[in-house]
Amino acid sequence: MRVYLASPLGFNPEHNDYRQRIKNHLSSQGHEIFDPWEQDNSSQAINTALLKESPEERRAAITLAAAYTGKVNASGIESSDVILAVLDGTEIDSGTASEVGYGAGIGKKCYGLRTDFRNMGDLPGLPINLQVMYFITSTGGELFRRIDNITL
Repeated sequence: MRVYLASPLGFNPEHNDYRQRIKNHLSSQGHEIFDPWEQDNSSQAINTALLKESPEERRAAITLAAAYTGKVNASGIESSDVILAVLDGTEIDSGTASEVGYGAGIGKKCYGLRTDFRNMGDLPGLPINLQVMYFITSTGGELFRRIDNITL
């Protein structure tokens, strides 16, 4: 099965080991992983845009790089069988929430991983945002609390 790994973990290199542990677990179950953070053309487009000297060139290049990256990620979701979203932190990352919403909207089964023991839902007892929880459960997915518990 092809799994789209939605997460904010690529923004901080300190999280690379955590992301790799998740990917190793999925690979051990025979899954193929689409990791948006490993799409070299997207990273290259963004890095090139950020190096533009004039503010106008930088803004235009960033706009193009963002559109390109969004299209690559949307294609990755479309070509995957399921979505697994990392939902740790005090707030769910907006890009990760968008990936879950898009995946659910086009009929993909969505799963979540929240190893953070704090609840941060909109209502008492909800571990995550009620809308993201709905997207996960309504697609037949599940919220996992440990990497080792993930079964897709």
